[in-house]
Amino acid sequence: DIWDPERLLQCPYNKHHHIRACRFPYHLVKCKRSYPQLAKKLATCPFNAKHLVLQAELSDHIMKCNNKQLTKQDTGKR
Repeated sequence: DIWDPERLLQCPYNKHHHIRACRFPYHLVKCKRSYPQLAKKLATCPFNAKHLVLQAELSDHIMKCNNKQLTKQDTGKR
């Protein structure tokens, strides 16, 4: 369930970090400081700030992002 606050999410800075969804935003701030070189290479999805992808892959991510569909449904646009 994507809305389950207890589900585990993989950290984009360290693939060995698996964090509960409810703590994920706090973890991202902490790991961003711990991995500054990688942080410079990542871009934030405009539909979900929890989605961090390599800058070169951002446009592809935007096209496929599930949250893009949720945004369209919320606004009534197609």
